Amino acid sequence: MLFFHSEERIEQFRLDHLDTPGVDVSRVCGWISAALWRGVKEMDLVFNHHSNIIPMLPAALLFTSNTLVRLKLETPFVMAVPVRVCLPSLKTLELESIVFEDDDSVKRLFSSCPILEDLSITHCDLRNITCINIPNPSLKSLILLVYGDQESRSFSLTFAIVFDLPNLVYFKYEGHVAKSYSMVNMPSLVRADIEISRGLVYTRERDALVELFQGICNVKSLHLSVYPEALPVLSHKHFVAFQNLHKLNIFWWIQNWKGTGLAKFLEFSPNLQTLVLANEVSFPMEKVPSCLVYQLKKFKLTGFKDHTSLFGMVAYILKNATVLEKLTVCSCRGLGDKEKFKITKQLLSMPRNSNKCQVMAF
Repeated sequence: MLFFHSEERIEQFRLDHLDTPGVDVSRVCGWISAALWRGVKEMDLVFNHHSNIIPMLPAALLFTSNTLVRLKLETPFVMAVPVRVCLPSLKTLELESIVFEDDDSVKRLFSSCPILEDLSITHCDLRNITCINIPNPSLKSLILLVYGDQESRSFSLTFAIVFDLPNLVYFKYEGHVAKSYSMVNMPSLVRADIEISRGLVYTRERDALVELFQGICNVKSLHLSVYPEALPVLSHKHFVAFQNLHKLNIFWWIQNWKGTGLAKFLEFSPNLQTLVLANEVSFPMEKVPSCLVYQLKKFKLTGFKDHTSLFGMVAYILKNATVLEKLTVCSCRGLGDKEKFKITKQLLSMPRNSNKCQVMAF
C-alpha cells in the first residue's frame, strides 16, 4: 500500500528487526523511501546486528526530510551524514547502536536540526570521533549513554564533549568519563541524572569529572550514582558551588563507605533542602555542612542493612538539622513485625533539634 495513493500522507512508519525471508534490500529501502516521499512525520528504524539491509539505508532522503518530527535509528550502520543535510521540522532524535563516521558528520547532523528539543545518544560507537559538539539552542532534553570498549576492557573515552545549550532542562549522562567536558551556557537546567559506572583511575579522569560537575552547576535536582572516590575531586580544583541545588539523591556503588567526600560535596551545596542517600554510608564530619543545619527539610535513607550505621546516621541528622520537617527510613523491608516495631520505636524516640520534624520508617 505504500506505493499507491501517493497523495495520502503518512503520520508514522516503523520497521523493527526485519529478518523475514523473502524480503530483500531493495524492497525495504523502497518502503523507507516511499514513507519519506509521502511526508512521514514519525519514523522508527530498528535493525539487528546481522541484517544485510543496514548499509543500504537511503541517507540522502533520510537526512533531508522537511516533514520528519521524530526520528529513531537503532541500527549498527555507519552514519555517513551527507553534505547537504537539513531536518527543519525535527524535534526528537534517538540514536542507538549507530557507528559515527567522523567529527564532520556529527557536526553536520546536529547543526542541521534548528528546532531539535529531545536528543538521545545511547550505546553508539564513538571510536571514530574526537568531539561530540552539540550547539543546539532549542534543545530541552539530552540523554547520553557512553561507554568504552567493553570487549577489550578499554574503558577510557578518547573524545571530548562540548555543549552550548541555553534552554536545556533535563540532562542524563551514564557511562565512563570523557576526555574532557566544555559545558557552557546551561542556565535552565532543572534536573541531571549522572551515573559514573567505574572508579576513577587516572588524574585526567578526575580533572574531567570536575569539568562535568562545573557544567551542571546550575542544576536544581541532581541524581548521582558514583564510586566514592568521585566526590572528593571537587576539592582539588576551583569549583563554583551548586547554588541552585535543592534536591540531591546519591547512590554508592559500594557498601559501608566512610563518606568523607560527601561532606565536601554538601559544602558546595549551600541551599540543599532534600537529601536522599541510597546504600550505606556514614558521616565522619568534624564540620557540619551549613545546608544540613539551616536548609535541609527532607532527609531519606534507603538500603541500610546495618542498624548501627542506620541509627548513627539518623542521630547525626536529627541532632544537626534545625529546620528538618521530614525524615524517612526505608530499610525495614524483609524484617518481622516485632523487629520493625522495635526499630521504628527507637527511631521515634531519638532526640531532634527541629520541633517540626516528622519521622517515618517502613
